[in-house]
Amino acid sequence: MPHNTRLSGKANTWWLAAGFAEAFCLPSLVILDTTLGELYGQEDGPEGRIALALSATSSEIALSSKFARNSKFLYVDSLFSSTPPDYSRDDRAKLQRTLAIRYLSVVPQRDAFCAGCLPVIIFDPDSSGQDTGHAKVEAKKTMSNLIADQRPKTLDFAGPEEILMEVNGIDSLAARFALDQLDGLPLVIDLDTLYFLNSKQALSESGLPSPKSVLLELNDISPTAKDCCSLCMSKVGESVIPQDCTGVRGRWLRHRIRDIVDHVSTQPIPFVLKNQQSFGGGGTFMVSSRADLSNLTTMLSTQILPKLLSGVSPSNAHLNPATLIISEMVRNPVGDWGLNFFVQRSGRCIFLSATQPIADPRKAWIGSNISYLAQDKLRQKFTPIMLEIGAWLHSYGYFGPCGADILEEAGDKDRRTKMKIVDLNVRTTGSLTLGLLKGHFSEHRGLHHATCFSITVDKTREKFIETFAAEFTEGKMLIVGWFDDAASGTGYGFLVVGASDEYGLGEISAKVKESASVVRF
Repeated sequence: MPHNTRLSGKANTWWLAAGFAEAFCLPSLVILDTTLGELYGQEDGPEGRIALALSATSSEIALSSKFARNSKFLYVDSLFSSTPPDYSRDDRAKLQRTLAIRYLSVVPQRDAFCAGCLPVIIFDPDSSGQDTGHAKVEAKKTMSNLIADQRPKTLDFAGPEEILMEVNGIDSLAARFALDQLDGLPLVIDLDTLYFLNSKQALSESGLPSPKSVLLELNDISPTAKDCCSLCMSKVGESVIPQDCTGVRGRWLRHRIRDIVDHVSTQPIPFVLKNQQSFGGGGTFMVSSRADLSNLTTMLSTQILPKLLSGVSPSNAHLNPATLIISEMVRNPVGDWGLNFFVQRSGRCIFLSATQPIADPRKAWIGSNISYLAQDKLRQKFTPIMLEIGAWLHSYGYFGPCGADILEEAGDKDRRTKMKIVDLNVRTTGSLTLGLLKGHFSEHRGLHHATCFSITVDKTREKFIETFAAEFTEGKMLIVGWFDDAASGTGYGFLVVGASDEYGLGEISAKVKESASVVRF
């Protein structure tokens, strides 16, 4: 059967992934400047054949029946920090579906686009835990835009515990997040180390240039449910101490929450409060006014701390998952940057890009911009701090991709700016793809500016491509992640868009916004 043969079904028609680019008149296949496979493969090591596990995780909810809630390695995302405890079952089911699509399909595709020759693990977001194959089809469609030599092999499983290593030629996994269910599998970086290196406490104590901070640490853990009241004993295994608990656990929780909130309430404004582990728009709070402080203490008391403190156990207490970090706010930032680089096994650091993040009103990352013509100068500018970070990571045995969020602070008398690392993402980042597309956009098409962002549309991938046929045909727009949810009729995507200048970038971005129901720029 030819690789672009059309297949017909009862409900719709779709193209075989291998011929998807040709079928929809997309431009010549994308050639990345380099790939993760090339970066990992430049040095031999004992890890053998590496596969990437790029899924995100949730400590709020199980993403499917085969992808459990992370309860040992706690992460605070937007769902964890803002979901009311009285959400209905239907509301939670909708949240679970949306989160599963993003965390298990769209985000892994986005990062897999950079994987090159490395196999990539894909989990099916279907809530039943049955591998429907749809996630793999979506991933293959996305990867079909790459040249064959840079197109990763996707391996689909219902959940982490079903990963088959040897039969798929895998010796070890490079994980993006510390997934509880990967415990016991051979890993490039062990889960405890990966979790530690991404923690806000590690950054604050690393000696790297970062804002001054103080730690609010939890010095004990909750008594067990079996040692508490009848309500707790009837709910053994639940993740949160019941609000109506009348025993020692309830008293312990209320006392610890009161101590933390009282301490936070006395901090001089402005300041920044961060959870130990946060991503996806949750866990970081900018406090610039009394109103901000009031909102924060309410959220801490009613949503974050009851879950976070309840989640500390003998199995994870050594990781300090409930530690809060209060740091000074950088007062005179003159630059906001996202640095991407790769730390090799030898400790050598390879600069990949310096991008400018786009944030929502809550200061959460929702996209990035890049100027390709500025990258040579930015490489020189950020090499010193890149080498500092790389040396610190290398001292813990880490090698792999890394992102650093850096604020450039106005200098004093000598007028030289100061670099402050406000966050380390010791993993693939949302802006990684931008830095690998300089050849595609700038050198071959004269598109010297690019941006990346996620969208939610009431269209399938095919209809979206038809809507922006000119942009796709000219190579100005790339889909690096997509999932069509037939149940809701919604398409979830992650795009990279290029333009000759910033004005053109704004025009095409506005055009996308008109077509989409949600755009996270």
